[in-house]
Amino acid sequence: MKLSHKKELGAWIPMRDDVSVLKMNGELDHGRLHEWLDEMSDSTIPLENEDELHIGTKEPEARSLVTKLMRVYRKLTSNTGDCPPATALPVQHHIDTGTEAPIMLKRRHQAQTEDKIVEDNVGKMLNAGVIEEGNGAGGFPVVLVRKKDAEVRFCVDYRALNNITKKDEYPLPRIDETLEALGGALLFTTLDLKAG
Repeated sequence: MKLSHKKELGAWIPMRDDVSVLKMNGELDHGRLHEWLDEMSDSTIPLENEDELHIGTKEPEARSLVTKLMRVYRKLTSNTGDCPPATALPVQHHIDTGTEAPIMLKRRHQAQTEDKIVEDNVGKMLNAGVIEEGNGAGGFPVVLVRKKDAEVRFCVDYRALNNITKKDEYPLPRIDETLEALGGALLFTTLDLKAG
């Protein structure tokens, strides 16, 4: 089914009072967006090391908007040491392996110093709520990868699991449609994840 351009299908009525319309007819209401962010309690409390925040745009309004957004969603960017911030979303993750039996791989031999690194990392992630203890029939070895700066990246070797996992099949978005959808946008961002 294809709808003609600007065909009205009905009216949208928010079901809750705290729902706001920030964008209508392709135009973002910047004033309303600032008001909405100001209503949130965390938008005025400065971030840790906020003065070191690198925001590429020179426009004061855009910089202010990005800073407010980061303040409101500070839990997503909070510094929790070596662990990425844990999500509070109640997500259940299921890996479909079909009729394959669970795989239990033995631990790899490593030096005592590496065992200590693994123990410390697991403890940090448990305390931060990034991981939880499990009692499943499967298990995969930890691999410590040395980075260029001599730090160690904590990884798990899931190649055997990947080999038996049923792959999701869905079409990739067309690049021309993706670029077209960005038309009219004033701000673009890239986010670099620290870990995970």
